[in-house]
Amino acid sequence: MSFEQEWAAHKNDVMMRLNAAGAQGGGQADLKTNASGKTAAANALTTEIEPAAGEAGVTADESTNSAVTGFKGWATATGLKDALEEWGLQVKSLQGRLANDKNALQGAKQNFILDDQDTGSALRRLGGPQLPALYGPGLQPPPFSGPPAPPVHGPFIPDAE
Repeated sequence: MSFEQEWAAHKNDVMMRLNAAGAQGGGQADLKTNASGKTAAANALTTEIEPAAGEAGVTADESTNSAVTGFKGWATATGLKDALEEWGLQVKSLQGRLANDKNALQGAKQNFILDDQDTGSALRRLGGPQLPALYGPGLQPPPFSGPPAPPVHGPFIPDAE
């Protein structure tokens, strides 16, 4: 069996399995996302966790500054000052991580949609059937231009000099 025959058989098998999945483009929908849970978590980050982290940083700054003043002239003051600088960096790092987590939670739905679109696009490039269920409300699939050109076999490209 030649490569082209074997490829055609595999492609036909895949297309039959996709067609058997139903006209809506899939079998059972087993990927679920908890939109309300992600929204609640993002809101908690915004209203509770990020402000609390900022307040904890300020409280530590104030009390450590008081201790630095009290130990003025001692090596302990220098050590506390160094620790306070490191603490400030850690608080900024934590706030950045919390902001990234919040943005990830808020963008998760869009990421799922984009992943579905990428999957559908890859299937269409293979010459698979149209899969309308991969697109959310109000989203249109990109135009389908047909299967890609077959690969060129051999070291030379036809019509090239």
